Amino acid sequence: MLLKKIDYNDMFNRSRIGVVRDILQIVAKNGFYKKQHLYVTFATRHPEVDISDILFEDFEDEMTIVLQHEFWDLEVGDHGFSVSLAFEHDDETLYIPFSSIISVSDPTENFNMELVPNFAIVVEDNENKLKPDLNNVISLDKFRRRD
Repeated sequence: MLLKKIDYNDMFNRSRIGVVRDILQIVAKNGFYKKQHLYVTFATRHPEVDISDILFEDFEDEMTIVLQHEFWDLEVGDHGFSVSLAFEHDDETLYIPFSSIISVSDPTENFNMELVPNFAIVVEDNENKLKPDLNNVISLDKFRRRD
């Protein structure tokens, strides 16, 4: 059996993502206690982040959202969460994968947690999706003119 080096940083980051998921599930089910609220900062360039073009123009690298008063439809999944928020221009629904999160904090509880965004997960997951299905390739050779 080939032993691999233990990746402590990856293990620690995955456990932090579990904490973020748990926090968001509690908020989705029960809301916040008194004045609690969350700041969530994420990498907008992460391939699985889904935000409008208008937001991306203003926040090309990272964005911080505040979950406090004007949010709704918070849904938490295994790999990320979606939430609707009120912005100056319009209401928006965002999808934020956990692997894009940079930090989560609740200033009312003096809670702050830093994470390391992981773009590699997406590349590995999408690698097979990007490979062409050669069974569906049509050769154009028989349609070319030959002189």
